[in-house]
Amino acid sequence: MLTALLNARVVTPDEELAGATVVVRDGRIEAVGAGLAPPAGAETFDLTGLTLAPGFIDIHVHGGGGFSLITEDPEEIHSYARWVVSRGVTGFLVTLVGAPLPQMKCWLAAVAAAGEEAEGAARCLGVHLEGPFVNPARRGALPAGGLRPPDVAEFLVLAEAAQGRLKVITLAPELPGAAGVVEAARQRGVVVSMGHTDATYEQALEAIEWGARQATHCFNGMRPFHHRDPGCLGAILSSPWLSAELIADGVHVRPGAMALLLAAKDPQGTILVTDGIAAAGLGDGTYSLAGEGIQVRDGVASLPDGTLAGSVVTMDRAVRNIVSTSGGGLASLPEAVRMASSNPAAALGLGQRLGRIAPGFAGDLVALDDRLEVAMTFVGGQPAYE
Repeated sequence: MLTALLNARVVTPDEELAGATVVVRDGRIEAVGAGLAPPAGAETFDLTGLTLAPGFIDIHVHGGGGFSLITEDPEEIHSYARWVVSRGVTGFLVTLVGAPLPQMKCWLAAVAAAGEEAEGAARCLGVHLEGPFVNPARRGALPAGGLRPPDVAEFLVLAEAAQGRLKVITLAPELPGAAGVVEAARQRGVVVSMGHTDATYEQALEAIEWGARQATHCFNGMRPFHHRDPGCLGAILSSPWLSAELIADGVHVRPGAMALLLAAKDPQGTILVTDGIAAAGLGDGTYSLAGEGIQVRDGVASLPDGTLAGSVVTMDRAVRNIVSTSGGGLASLPEAVRMASSNPAAALGLGQRLGRIAPGFAGDLVALDDRLEVAMTFVGGQPAYE
């Protein structure tokens, strides 16, 4: 398979090229250059007037387009993967919530059965466990019945059930037993993310020493900052070792707080996520998240008591929001691309394969129009959405 994408403005985190050609052979980028002639026999796509960026990677998402990723059905995961390319996403982590262990094992079996690739679809890159080892005091919309103290033996059962596909686990480091789970996760190459936590500043710093390297939806589901009690948020904002997830929907985090995060972490330390639920990309109405009733009104998903319950933002809209928020924008397009593609790829240890437009990288690409709407999405160099 040989594809040539012509006349695009190519944006990577490091540079921009005008009138560029990107050649993809057998799923991998072979060449990138301004004015580069397409090789003989290549299927060509003229992207004049479009901006070509690395495909977006969403490492924290529960569903979208009417499809739930919290499912026992591998085909529902495939259906989501075929839908989400319309939002410029070429890779994602199925994000599960805490539940009784037998139920979680069934969900994990579905992810394992789904595999990474499906035709015309985004890559299912693995699993993010948002629970069960989180603090009930900061659970947000996570089902209370699915939460319990960190336990190494149970973590190992979950990792085994994931069949090598467990990539990220969110936990509350202040809970008894957390240190053992952090160590067990590190030994298996699983990223530990602090979230749904009431940790103090000192407890969060200790977790960073153990090996925590990420913060789940920063500002949300955690002890807030106070100048005499910085909490885990103070540690997240000040530590160079942590990357911070950001839900850039304008609801979970207002523009002023997003600006603070970007000033503290820099775009290099920030990862755009959606925390999307099945309602993402759809209209207002009644939906569910792992059996919990969710109401979506005016683009805000919440429980009956008003607690935010995931989001309905999509990755392309999150990119538009971060570029255009407050008129002047909070980030440039290359910075937004870094936060939506190369940073999440690097966080998953895939930074040498995904998240850049450069020779040797996967031909997972999104073409954006002048309003940053998705015009085309390519997975492995093949068109998955137009």
